[in-house]
Amino acid sequence: MIFTHKIKFSDVGKSLVQFLVEKYTYYSLEEWKKQIKEEQILVNKTKVDIDLSLKLNDEVYFSVENFIEPDVDTNISIVYDDEYLFAVNKSGNLPVHPAGRYRVNNLTTLLSKSNMVTSEIFIINRLDRETSGIVLFAKSSQVASKLGKLFENGKVNKTYICYVEGIFPEKLFANGFLAKDTDSKIRKKKKFSYEKMESSLWEVNTDFALIQVSNGISKIFAYPHTGKIHQIRATLYSIGYPVVGDKMYGYDESLFLEFIETGISKNKYSIQRQALHAYSLEFIHPITKKQVHIEAKEPEDMKTIFQIQIP
Repeated sequence: MIFTHKIKFSDVGKSLVQFLVEKYTYYSLEEWKKQIKEEQILVNKTKVDIDLSLKLNDEVYFSVENFIEPDVDTNISIVYDDEYLFAVNKSGNLPVHPAGRYRVNNLTTLLSKSNMVTSEIFIINRLDRETSGIVLFAKSSQVASKLGKLFENGKVNKTYICYVEGIFPEKLFANGFLAKDTDSKIRKKKKFSYEKMESSLWEVNTDFALIQVSNGISKIFAYPHTGKIHQIRATLYSIGYPVVGDKMYGYDESLFLEFIETGISKNKYSIQRQALHAYSLEFIHPITKKQVHIEAKEPEDMKTIFQIQIP
């Protein structure tokens, strides 16, 4: 099996092995080095050294024999379905679309190969691999365009359930800005601030409400009014309430770096993923013009968090 990736401006100047470790986090540094030495990784179809400096539009080739994808949780269910669109409740260990090593073990591919859907599908919203809950699909490009505009224009009410460290206030309104976290060793990590920063990327707005507190952990609702990558996780981390089990935005980012290096997940909680769940969506149907409410029950692994004793 051969994968290819064309180098973009953001990766220019990186060493080949640095690029691979950052882009495809489910192989360790040593595994990538081994594959380069064994000529399973080529650049522009040519054998290269580990420390090769990448240039714009270089093409990285992955020649992988006996390729085995990481295990995923394929526990998915249809929670809404009509003539024009449908919604799936996905597990907390399942990528939404093909990326990295997840060429088959991802939600869209699994749906396309299953008998759960009988038409072409168009994904509308995306969740992180470790976020469970509702993923919305359209059954035509026309409906997909209309649904996409609803999300872009803030016409979809989204509710998440999450567990965070600390005693959360009854209500909290976080209207501010997301920027790159220049203090972090993690390239993709963001930080939230109520004040605009020089490196600000987006203005974001999230409301939070407390549900329950137990054992120093708070269960809360999150209502994101904008839809930027890592918005909820980065906001909660930056205001002092990191999501339970979050490797990147958790209590110790070295766990994420170790996870990249070794592929082994460690944290002080028994839940092996971030405790974030896309609980409900509400919007006016773009075709029927009726109010749509879609809900996905809280998953069992999150329900057990209050039973966990923290050392």
